[in-house]
Amino acid sequence: MPSQNNKRLQQTFAPLSNGRGFKKDGPTWRKRFPEAIAVFNIQGSPWGASFYINLGVYFSALGQKQRPLEYQCHVRARLDRVVDDRARCLELLDFERSIPDAHRFAELSAAVCEAAVPWLERIATPAGAKAYLAADSARTPWVTADAREYLGF
Repeated sequence: MPSQNNKRLQQTFAPLSNGRGFKKDGPTWRKRFPEAIAVFNIQGSPWGASFYINLGVYFSALGQKQRPLEYQCHVRARLDRVVDDRARCLELLDFERSIPDAHRFAELSAAVCEAAVPWLERIATPAGAKAYLAADSARTPWVTADAREYLGF
C-alpha cells in the first residue's frame, strides 16, 4: 500500500496524464513515441522516508513489451541526475527534511516538467538518445548493452 507521501507525489505528478500525454498506472506513467515508450516512476526508499523518481526509455526495436517497467528500460536515469541542482532535488525527495509542503511539491513538479519530461522526450528517439549519450555533458544514465549496440556505441 502506498504511503501518504507516495500518494501526494502521485497527485503532484497527475498533470503528466492530462497535458503531457502520459498514461498513469499506479506510481508509473508511460508515454508512447513512434520508436519508444517513455517511463516515469515513483519509488520509495527502503531505508527511510525518501523517494526516487525513475526515468526510462524502452526502445520498441529491442523488445516487445507494451507496458515496460522502469527497470526494463534500455536507457534509465533518476530525476536527480537530469536536473541542474542535484542536491536540492535529493533534499526535496527526502521527506525527513523539513521543507514546507507547498515548496516541496511545487519545486518537484517544476523539476519534472522542466527537466524529466524534456529528457524523456529527447531520449525517446534513437537520434536523440545517441546525441545525448555522445555529449560531454551527459549525466551518466544507465544504458543496456543491447541499447549501446543499437545506438552505435
